[in-house]
Amino acid sequence: MKSFSWVLTAPITLAILVLAVNNRQDVTLEVWPFGLQFDYPLYLIILFSIGVGIFSGIIIAWLSSTATRKRAKTAEWKILDLQRDLSFERDELKKEQLKNKSREVTTN
Repeated sequence: MKSFSWVLTAPITLAILVLAVNNRQDVTLEVWPFGLQFDYPLYLIILFSIGVGIFSGIIIAWLSSTATRKRAKTAEWKILDLQRDLSFERDELKKEQLKNKSREVTTN
């Protein structure tokens, strides 16, 4: 698994380095409704945009899986309740079997 991680990480890191080296020129970023202007290297704007997109995707995926996580948690609690009930019923059955055996022994 560790080598698989390197297979993915190395090319991505190399691509980021190439992007940063090749796109060092300053670009003016203008915020339209406010009339603000910022000068940043192009690679920072690209990496920031990619980061915002990844973060947004993670948040959307997490929020959309809320119902699934809730159903899984409910099912887990139901399983625990059923296991507790089963354990109780097994104990009761053992007690009844012991009671029946003791009755058989006393009647014989």
